[in-house]
Amino acid sequence: MQRKMKDRILSGYVCVKSAIVQRSTMLAKKARATSVAPPPSLPVPETAFVFIGSFLSLLLIQAFVLLISEYCGYTFKILSPLGALMASQYVLTAAPASQPRNTLYGNAIGGITSLIITMIPTSVLPKIIRVALATSTAVALQAKLGVIHPPGIGFAITLASGKHTWIDVPILLGGSVLAIFSGTFILNINEKRQYPIYWAFGNLPSALEAKIYRKRSSIQSTRTRNFHDDSDSDSDSLPSFCENGPPTIPQDSAAIDKDQKTQNGDSTDRTADSQTSLGTEQV
Repeated sequence: MQRKMKDRILSGYVCVKSAIVQRSTMLAKKARATSVAPPPSLPVPETAFVFIGSFLSLLLIQAFVLLISEYCGYTFKILSPLGALMASQYVLTAAPASQPRNTLYGNAIGGITSLIITMIPTSVLPKIIRVALATSTAVALQAKLGVIHPPGIGFAITLASGKHTWIDVPILLGGSVLAIFSGTFILNINEKRQYPIYWAFGNLPSALEAKIYRKRSSIQSTRTRNFHDDSDSDSDSLPSFCENGPPTIPQDSAAIDKDQKTQNGDSTDRTADSQTSLGTEQV
């Protein structure tokens, strides 16, 4: 018994050791990266275009923030997501994370998720855990819904500190809208660029769309099955004469007398013809 136990412990140790060695080798191999070359630098004209475009967009956003501060008396201090958006728009123009759909949805998810989690008091959820939880939740939701936007994650981790209010979310979304429209105008001046690649605000994420499609298909199949069941029950409740075919419709008496006379006349003619043929044969 003891020998079997020792053999099991030894075999388990060998398996664990082999798995650790394989994982360590794989991690070391991946850490050395591949032979793929990094992206090239932009030419000077494109670099100047990036500078001018982002500069003009940021001037417009700053004017919007100052207008909010002057007329609403609230100072918006979270400009870092909008600065990161400039890099996405003017350098990674064709990337999905730079498109308007990802920008607005990603910022909204990051802000709302963080502010909801910050409502939990620090006595229940310490700040260090709250910041990590809010940010990772925003990342997971953006990934699930297919609207990854890294500046929105930066917005989430900033709001998770608990020193901000709900008004920061619409202000950031307003600044994002200004960045989208200014980028649409400025970037499309350049013949080598196009922005946006897609709008697609009404398109649902693929997972959610598939779920809705399955639900609709289930409802449709249920309705079809109920319709056939109702049809079968209706056929079972038909009158008994329908099983033997349609009922005969009686004719009026005049039509009946006319048919009888016609039949009698036809029989008389057949009798006379038969007698005539018989007499001819006898002669």
